[in-house]
Amino acid sequence: MKEFYAMFSWRKRLLLAFTQAKLHRLSLTQTQFIGITGSAGKTTTKELCNLILSGSYSVMTTPQSLNTPIIVAETMLATEKKHKFCIMELGAFKPGALDLPLRLFRPKIGVLTNIEKDHYRAFKGQGVDGIAVEKAKLIEALSKNGTAILNMDDPRVKAIGERCKARVIWVGKNPESTIRLCKVTSRWPEPLKLTVTYQGKLYEVPTHLYGTQLALSILSALGVAIAAGLSIEEAINKLVEAVPTAGRMQIVTGEDDVTFIRDDMKAPYWSLLAPFKFLKEADALRKIAVVGSISDFSGDSTMIYKRCARELREYADMVIFVGDNAHRALRARKDENDSTLQGFLTLKEASSFLQKTLRPGDLVLLKGSNKSDHLQRLILDRYKPIQCWQERCGLEHFCNHCSQLYRGDSTNEQTGNLVDKVEIPVSIPVKETGRMAPVIVGLGNPGKEFENTLHNIGYSVLDKLAVDYGGIWQNEEEGQTAWIILNGVSVVLFKSDAYMNKTGLRLKHYLARTGRLPEHCLLIYDDMDIEFGTIKFKPDGGDGGHLGLRSCLKSLRIYTLPRLRCGVRSPGNTAKAKEQVLAKFNKKELEQLPQILDQAVDMVIKTIPQLQPESLSELPAA
Repeated sequence: MKEFYAMFSWRKRLLLAFTQAKLHRLSLTQTQFIGITGSAGKTTTKELCNLILSGSYSVMTTPQSLNTPIIVAETMLATEKKHKFCIMELGAFKPGALDLPLRLFRPKIGVLTNIEKDHYRAFKGQGVDGIAVEKAKLIEALSKNGTAILNMDDPRVKAIGERCKARVIWVGKNPESTIRLCKVTSRWPEPLKLTVTYQGKLYEVPTHLYGTQLALSILSALGVAIAAGLSIEEAINKLVEAVPTAGRMQIVTGEDDVTFIRDDMKAPYWSLLAPFKFLKEADALRKIAVVGSISDFSGDSTMIYKRCARELREYADMVIFVGDNAHRALRARKDENDSTLQGFLTLKEASSFLQKTLRPGDLVLLKGSNKSDHLQRLILDRYKPIQCWQERCGLEHFCNHCSQLYRGDSTNEQTGNLVDKVEIPVSIPVKETGRMAPVIVGLGNPGKEFENTLHNIGYSVLDKLAVDYGGIWQNEEEGQTAWIILNGVSVVLFKSDAYMNKTGLRLKHYLARTGRLPEHCLLIYDDMDIEFGTIKFKPDGGDGGHLGLRSCLKSLRIYTLPRLRCGVRSPGNTAKAKEQVLAKFNKKELEQLPQILDQAVDMVIKTIPQLQPESLSELPAA
């Protein structure tokens, strides 16, 4: 029965989101939509396109690696009239997966990176040809004045392009490619560098990315830039600013001088060779690889893992398999004394082994399926012992954004019980790149009877932000949220549906469910110690007797919560705060309130950069 209600709730959410998105789409007459699909490189291509285009235009994109129909609908709702481009990452994870998203928008530009065996089991015997049919829908949806960016080196993609009615920009090594890859190098510690030709000219493309397999994403992003009207020179200049996408050849170097290569988002069988080749060619004292769950293969599991172990050990000094199939890989050992091939049933055991084995100068590749393995915990556990060693928890976000990481009970609870049991983790001393939108939290009381009360000025500031920046309020489990863009940064507005003194529990649950941390938040609330019209920023501190703030600090167990204190005390008013906060603004104050709210909005905009930890500030806006 619980599963039935969950499915019903999800379908209701999907229907509501698509209905609203379809109506909202009618207002976006000047926005051009870019669709990106393929078996690999979708997210990296999207991020590179966003980086290039946002240098000249206002751009909206789907968040992180999310590419399901409901995410497409919610991204549509977050898109504003000012956005010149909206970039949609589309996942073809089953037959018909692209049908619903393509009913929402008609792409002006379509990108198809490659076609491999991802999700082939979902296509029920149709094989790779069935996957190609699904992915081709994006290109077929282009109008004659649209543009397709297609990989000429992939025979199935090439076949789709040859019957495309739109303009085609071919990319790849093929001599007939529009943007031709002439040379590509990436030998650790040197980053990825490309030499390409376009319209008879030769161009050097330096980057801060790693792995030659990312060259296709770079070529595709250059094609999108040209289709959008930019010059290839402009696009190349922006690409210098690119940093690795989380979990995709992402470099993480700890204070102990051990370097990890995180390629742990997914591990289809066909994708293993490229990162292992990068490891083999790297200049490092010792090379170690950790392999989790391998997906998208046909045949006997024992033979596949044994074959992988035998082949991959030629690329590293030591290969470590983790998980239910590790024992299968160990069958490839040369003898019982062969220490170059290791296997562990659990990640906790592997972590204990690595703690004792790794030494300064080691280069460690992590290759696995994040949803199954969460190999990132091998890094996190080195710098602060973690408590959650849940196997196959099913959560898709990375562990550094998970509120279960440092709690004592590592059972898999993903529902309302998290409100009372989850503790928010602290930061660890690891240089890492990721993306997480800041959360602006307005404190107040829900209900019309509390509108225009002193205690609700936090709500009023958020309502003003939503109106000024085109935010659309959506109902969530914990209250209401709206997505807006401030100074090129995607921001979430959050209003709890609980009374002021219970706000912290709702906020805690929202952060836990969405994988955010307290340092992603800015609290906005009323302050009776400050005169009306004065707004002050404070990076940390106690609650000062404010029950809403006290609730947040107590629930999140942290005092370093940035906040904006909005003064609400009338000049000369000496009454106690508890006697005044539920009073409404007087006539004179209501006349001044719009100007005060404008001032608060300006303060929020100025404060956003201070909310962004290293993992946020290094990246272009979503």
